[in-house]
Amino acid sequence: MAVPAKKHAPKRAEPVKPAQRREAMSSSLKCFQALERLAEEPFELALSELAIDLATPLASTHRIVKTLCDAGFVEQEPLTRRYRLTGKALWAGTGYLRRSEVYRSAFVVLQETAKKCCGLVHLATIDSYMVLYLHTVGSPSALYLYADTGERRPLHCTGLGKAMLAYQRPEVIQHVLAQKLFAMTPKTITKPAELREELARIRQQAFAVDDEENAPGLRCLAVPILDRSGFAVAAFSMSAPAAVLPHAAIQPYIETLKEAALRVSVQMGYRPATNSMQAPMRRA
Repeated sequence: MAVPAKKHAPKRAEPVKPAQRREAMSSSLKCFQALERLAEEPFELALSELAIDLATPLASTHRIVKTLCDAGFVEQEPLTRRYRLTGKALWAGTGYLRRSEVYRSAFVVLQETAKKCCGLVHLATIDSYMVLYLHTVGSPSALYLYADTGERRPLHCTGLGKAMLAYQRPEVIQHVLAQKLFAMTPKTITKPAELREELARIRQQAFAVDDEENAPGLRCLAVPILDRSGFAVAAFSMSAPAAVLPHAAIQPYIETLKEAALRVSVQMGYRPATNSMQAPMRRA
């Protein structure tokens, strides 16, 4: 009588060692860092340049880039052999806009508001303590400093940034005040105490002015878009050369921006005490 073969229990997969897990996490993080670097000027980099920027050995950088190429987010330009982002990276990034309630609520209002303004009109939000531009209406021009969708700029020296920062929770404001406030122009506010005073003034008047603080010769007016709690989730702004937008001419444009921001704020759940953008003062 044949003796049945003894069944062997299947081997259990060996657990991933902590060192292997850390290495995998580090590699994944480097992939995202590579994407971020390729999203910045000059937008195309040789493998050696990317390795330097990532502080990663050439062989490791090659594996990172190959992974991104295999995933379809990066490609190599045939002639220069430099790496750049693909359209799939744009598709993934614009998923943020496709799910953004404030972007959908503000889109038509932004188009209408631009027709009443003398410069470019922007919609932006806060992302990682930076101004994140969601949409700009107007013709690109060096004079007007056109902002591409996805571009990021500092909070402390832009009209959009100051308008949103003034209507944030105290801990957010304190975090920004605790950082080094870099000077973009001679007019940039770089002292925390002065910025705190500026934010209090913005809350009182319900609008912000970037008076050549981010770029010489450029003036920007901005108004926050508030949520149901009265905190800023986004902002509208209008930017134009200071010569085109003197201080004496700003009030009508501020009222236009306030009206537009209020329309979107109401869609975001904000319920003002009056039909203006004047919100209760908050102590920073």
